[in-house]
Amino acid sequence: RLTSNTKVAENRETVKVIIEIIIYLARQNIPFRGHDESVNSLNRGNFLQLVKLLSHHHPILSHHMAKIDNSKKKNRLTFLSNVSQNTLIHILGEIVRKNLLTSVAKAGKFSVIIDTTTDVACLEQFSMILRFVDESGHIKERLVALEVVDDSSGRVMFNLFCNICSKYGLNWKSNLIAQSYDGAASMQGQYSDVRTLVQQQNPRAIYVWCFSHVLNLVVVDTCDSCKETHIFFGNIQSLKEFMRARKRTALFLEYQKKFYPDKRPLRMKTFSTTRWTSHHRSLFVIFEKFKAIVATLEDFSESIDRLCSSTANNLLKNITSFSFVTVMFLMNKIIDITTPLSTYLQTPSNDYIQALTMVDIADQRLSKLRTQESVDTILKESKEFSVKNELDEIEFPKIRQRKRKRMDDENNSDEITNSPVDYFRTNVYFLCIDKIKVSLTVRFKDARNIIKDLSFLSYERLLKVSNGDVVPKDTFDSLETWIPEIDKDSIGMEYINFVMSFQKLQSGICPEQLHDEDVLINENTSDEDDSIINSEM
Repeated sequence: RLTSNTKVAENRETVKVIIEIIIYLARQNIPFRGHDESVNSLNRGNFLQLVKLLSHHHPILSHHMAKIDNSKKKNRLTFLSNVSQNTLIHILGEIVRKNLLTSVAKAGKFSVIIDTTTDVACLEQFSMILRFVDESGHIKERLVALEVVDDSSGRVMFNLFCNICSKYGLNWKSNLIAQSYDGAASMQGQYSDVRTLVQQQNPRAIYVWCFSHVLNLVVVDTCDSCKETHIFFGNIQSLKEFMRARKRTALFLEYQKKFYPDKRPLRMKTFSTTRWTSHHRSLFVIFEKFKAIVATLEDFSESIDRLCSSTANNLLKNITSFSFVTVMFLMNKIIDITTPLSTYLQTPSNDYIQALTMVDIADQRLSKLRTQESVDTILKESKEFSVKNELDEIEFPKIRQRKRKRMDDENNSDEITNSPVDYFRTNVYFLCIDKIKVSLTVRFKDARNIIKDLSFLSYERLLKVSNGDVVPKDTFDSLETWIPEIDKDSIGMEYINFVMSFQKLQSGICPEQLHDEDVLINENTSDEDDSIINSEM
């Protein structure tokens, strides 16, 4: 008979193997459960099947499985049930979190990244990530909490953030130095948002954007700036969805070969409402292959399928309108300015100063578009495009005004409305450019001075300074204001000393001779050798 100590040792070994299985499945992002985990099932899920496989090579686990099969007790502790799996996963998670919080406590200062997303169960998940520097000087980003939220308002998000910090002993009022969220109004607005509520109690918790995400949010602002742009991008999205079918794509490719025999065929790109590059790709295909798209829609507008015919006919009517063409040319102008900025912001190692400079340049170029000459140019190009592609509309249709009923003794006449061109200039062209300019200014204005100071620690800026670029006198002023524990003069001296040796450290260049010859002779000559040399002399 087994002693109690032996049983405890066997149970520990069994649990150890099961924990290793859980860690393996979790690390590989493999689901645990199966659709049918009954004894007679051919596939009981990844967890149970992996336990069974390892039991063939592990005597103690094999003995444990045999006891389960031979036992008549229904409530026997097997460590294999879904409850046991969840319990062990929770325990392992708490161990990981404890180690994480210990590292954060040693680091002292930290920043938070918070985001929300909807999971497959349509539940809103609130995720909170801590960013800190470990004892080795490495930057770490670690998930500390994942909670389900029923309300996505700023106050609810802030309360959840406070509860998480209180639960895990995070002193955010003293040690939080930065915060980064998505662009939702509840997260980054000016009044009852998370950012403002945090900064009311901790002014040092600066708000930092993800720059490429900011530009994507500018896209959303631009798309919804007026009714015409809203409808324009809605038509593009509908066109993409319609052209997804294999038969329609094949016909579209055939018409491209017919109309553009010397050019490479293109496919309709995936359209995302929040990605600038997605808009660029979609507009490029429509602009370059417009005649092939129209021919494809004309064919399917005569389809015997009523839904297909109706959809194709509506799309054909929308994309061949002069309003669609003018907005397309307007968006092409804007995209030509913003795409280089978007591309640069998505590079892994960009220079923050250069990024902000490119934002300012884009804003200046947009300002130059806000002229009557630019409006006339777009209208001229749109008309030429419509004539070239044999469209029915080569100018804006006249705006018909509904007459207001007048009383018998009323002498006032109806006001004269603006012409279609005036309407486009004021309510579409200027409005759209003004909206994107305001969006760029508002979304890129935060923490500019601190970001400029931090940029001098980037690889690109260190390389430029080591090559002779001048370090401004006010460098690190904002850092000292942001974190009073930092001494500006000390950092300045350390920075200059580091820059002086940066190129050698970066290239790993060795000198032509490591040691001085006299030093080598003295180090390799003993006292006995010296006496012999002196006696010979």
